[in-house]
Amino acid sequence: MAALTFALCTLGITGCSNISLKFKDPSVTYPPSPGSLEASGDKKYQAGDYPGAINDYGQLIERYPEIPRGYTRRSAAKGKLGLLKEALEDANMAIELGTNDAWAYNNHAVLLLRSSGASPKSLKEALESANKAIAIDSAIPTFYFNRAIIKYNMNDLNGAMTDHSRTLELDENYSDALRERGSLFAELGIVPSACADWKKASSLGDTRSTDYLQANSEVCKEE
Repeated sequence: MAALTFALCTLGITGCSNISLKFKDPSVTYPPSPGSLEASGDKKYQAGDYPGAINDYGQLIERYPEIPRGYTRRSAAKGKLGLLKEALEDANMAIELGTNDAWAYNNHAVLLLRSSGASPKSLKEALESANKAIAIDSAIPTFYFNRAIIKYNMNDLNGAMTDHSRTLELDENYSDALRERGSLFAELGIVPSACADWKKASSLGDTRSTDYLQANSEVCKEE
């Protein structure tokens, strides 16, 4: 309920002969809505002000602890600052609250991989979250890219190749996917395809792909 603050003028010191009792317009103060706190945090996040975003998302969580997206967004901001343990805790909380936000599951998968390494248990849990993200929204290329990385770490090379290719079906200029698929082609001995992916990624400004091309200049120069 909004707090109403009523301000009354005081009686003058001259007594009651000139009593003047006036009501000022009531001042109504509303707490920030979930939408306004979220929008403010998102704006700061996009500007790279991750501490400011964390503060706004923290207020969102404090006022509306039952809303999962406060935890989802704060998780992403903490992840940007390298606060992996805290970020993972927030991602877990969003999931516990029953979020249906695909990004919550994507963030959970990535944070598991980054904070827990490539242990079989963490990889299995990360894959489950990546699958959930894609089940909720199958049109986000980043979800397939991240799942490809998880599958690669699980030695599922065919699965990783399929997901990298799906990423590029959704966004043909996804340079990270081009670079990583090129590296996977190279690992499998499919040199022409490796060079082609690296060349396209390099043309898009991916410096690691440029390095790969230089390191493999003899085999890629004719491709």
